Amino acid sequence: MKKLFLMVVLAVMATGLFALDLGGIKGTWTDKAWDAEWTFSADGHIILTLASTGEVIYDFNDSTIQNFKVKADTTKGVTISFDCKDTERSYSFTKGVSLSTDLDMVINPDWTTTDYDVALKLKK
Repeated sequence: MKKLFLMVVLAVMATGLFALDLGGIKGTWTDKAWDAEWTFSADGHIILTLASTGEVIYDFNDSTIQNFKVKADTTKGVTISFDCKDTERSYSFTKGVSLSTDLDMVINPDWTTTDYDVALKLKK
């Protein structure tokens, strides 16, 4: 029984060592209303930067997010969602199945019922 418990603990710990699976969403999208760029990288980081200066505002990664989920839907596309305790928000990004390069983002702040919902444009 102790060996089984140890194996489970090691398996759970090991999952934190691998990069987030971003469901094939990779690239940089711009939110002009907030001068922000969201970069989804191959190493599993989601980095929020100030578009005008390139200054990193926040690095979302294995250690800074919780409840990370990837959901593929044949009619809606791929959605990644997660919570971040540091920023006190929940995030959802959907890449639709259409030919559009837009990425739909919904941010749900913990302190209000009003979400921020925007279509981000792919940076070229």
